[in-house]
Amino acid sequence: MNTIKTDTGDALSAILSGREERVRARDRHLSEVLFACQITINIPGYPKRIENDCKAIEKYASLFSLKWGSDPICTETVSNEAGLCWIGFFRGEAPDAQRAKKLAVSLEEGSPEGRILDIDIIVCGRSISRSDLGLPARSCILCGRTAKECAREMNHTYSDLRAAVKKLIENI
Repeated sequence: MNTIKTDTGDALSAILSGREERVRARDRHLSEVLFACQITINIPGYPKRIENDCKAIEKYASLFSLKWGSDPICTETVSNEAGLCWIGFFRGEAPDAQRAKKLAVSLEEGSPEGRILDIDIIVCGRSISRSDLGLPARSCILCGRTAKECAREMNHTYSDLRAAVKKLIENI
């Protein structure tokens, strides 16, 4: 993948626009009897695409469907400045979505490369969080502390974090 030199403001604007595109794609299908499984890769810095990202997301989308026990009724793939995003829509109500979030966390935590994924489960109007289910926060891929704490305190450089993500994604 090529690294694109860009103004920070332009990059941020493009990333935010890309995230809005994901939300629109997701909201087209959500209903009271459908939930979304949205899979992205946590890629620090910019650009938000790296080599093998598509392969990684495809692998974990298939794995989620397999472990869930059914294929999604429809899917959307969104690729833009915010990165690559797969969204699968599954039949199920709130209790099913909570069970799906537990599965998502087990996939994120179940292998080293799973830790770079962000597998969100979304019902109408909101995402189901780890804390909603009493699960621990995501840990940092470099030091094991809480990832949000490391990000807030800027404990690691983007280049170190990107290098760790690239190394993990090579294994997929």
